[in-house]
Amino acid sequence: MFRRIAHPRSLAGIVAACSLAWGCAQAPRSGASFTVREVTPAFLRRLAVTDPSIASDGRGHVALTWVTRQSAGADAWLAVSVDSGATFGPPLRLNDTPGRVVSFPEGRPAPAFGPAGAIAVAWSEQRGDTSGAVDLRVRASADLGRTLGGIVTVNDDAAGLPPGLRWGAQRRWLRAHRRNAFHGFPTLAFLPDGALFAGWLDERTSFAPVAGGEPRVSSLYAARSLDGGQTWSANIAVSDSACPCCRPEASVATGGDLALAWRDASNDLRDPVLAISSDGGRTFGPDTVISRDRWRLDACPDQGPHLIWRGERGGDYVWVTGAHPAGVYVVPWRAASGAAGLRRRFADSLADARRPSIAGFGGGTLLGVEAAVPGDGKRRAFAVRSLTPDGALEPWTWLGGNAADSRLVSAAPTLALACWVEHDDGVAHLRLATLAAGRP
Repeated sequence: MFRRIAHPRSLAGIVAACSLAWGCAQAPRSGASFTVREVTPAFLRRLAVTDPSIASDGRGHVALTWVTRQSAGADAWLAVSVDSGATFGPPLRLNDTPGRVVSFPEGRPAPAFGPAGAIAVAWSEQRGDTSGAVDLRVRASADLGRTLGGIVTVNDDAAGLPPGLRWGAQRRWLRAHRRNAFHGFPTLAFLPDGALFAGWLDERTSFAPVAGGEPRVSSLYAARSLDGGQTWSANIAVSDSACPCCRPEASVATGGDLALAWRDASNDLRDPVLAISSDGGRTFGPDTVISRDRWRLDACPDQGPHLIWRGERGGDYVWVTGAHPAGVYVVPWRAASGAAGLRRRFADSLADARRPSIAGFGGGTLLGVEAAVPGDGKRRAFAVRSLTPDGALEPWTWLGGNAADSRLVSAAPTLALACWVEHDDGVAHLRLATLAAGRP
């Protein structure tokens, strides 16, 4: 049986800093250094969707994914833009068998761009047998989503017993591997040489479930593909201590180093950690705790960390903690040493801020959170602000009036994209906006 996790949801339209609606001329709060413009595709404006995600190659290509749900189950979809999100091609369903997608806001489908028009998307899908297992699936395109290749299973335990094992070894393998294992919460990243890296949470060896059937600790696994996602290497365990419902995130520097962030689960602590690979994800150095928050939680926060590179030495890292003082934090990090400065609370003026996100933008950094709308504690919105290169935090700009499941991504040096789910009259709709550097 696959897991079902309750996620906090809330809140329709855009509440920009000037209390503007989507249909009006939009502008950020005075002092913000970007202009917001909605670019939601027409075919998505009234479609009920959940779990959106977004990727960009920084050259005008954008991949947007989402999930639809009917009585028969859930399906995953992809649409691609070649003009920085101004227009999108027709949507394509990723799963062949309708209704088998397993998705949550924290474990949604994950798209990634590679060289020469390559796109890959990873998602979780219920296995087509009676085991109850959920497999990690990948589908790729070599032509910017015009056509899709076949669906491939990444987790190698789905094949069952490895060939050639003697009887005793077979028994040991079967005792050590759960038949109904969950594989999900994926992250994908292409390397500069075209290799594709996948990381995910894996429960094949987790045998200590708590209430609800969810293990207390999960493992973080990884694999590589050298042919754009058609075949995958043997899976490796990067860590045997990962929060079982907090998505990991991979990010690649232009030189090829790969950073992998996740949330630890040792002794029910939920500290954010980082590991670096200098060989394209084949091996990883020792993981480093980014911040020893000592947040002890025997349940799931459902909020993984995010990180970006800034040059070849390191970048910025964001996460949420419930340990005192609770809040959302950003800290610079270096590949050689982990955290490289003091952590900084960046949502100090907001109530109940959570789900931080981050994107490089105009020489600085865009920071986003979901938080209570000022003066209206019943509603939540997606709030975005710039962290300038000299360390100044600009005023907040508000996106959405009933927003959840938000994402930020850099689309160009002076352009970012934001997507989220807008809850309107009980229906969840996807919203997409561009954030362009420069004051109106």
